[in-house]
Amino acid sequence: MNFDLGQLTQLLDRVPYPISKSQLIQFAQQHGANEQNMGILEHLPDKTFNSSQEVKDTFGGLGKLENLGGPKL
Repeated sequence: MNFDLGQLTQLLDRVPYPISKSQLIQFAQQHGANEQNMGILEHLPDKTFNSSQEVKDTFGGLGKLENLGGPKL
């Protein structure tokens, strides 16, 4: 499957924040995130996120999205 930045962004904008990593992964599964987006979420640190921007900022700090097949945010 392909990395879909649009799908991931839309998903993050619908999440009820604050949300933990495990709750975010569960939310993504329930809302049809593809396998690659799920893999990216799995790389997030175990913490509570307070906004979609915080999640996106964390992606940028990982610096590994290109290795997962996706662009840097």
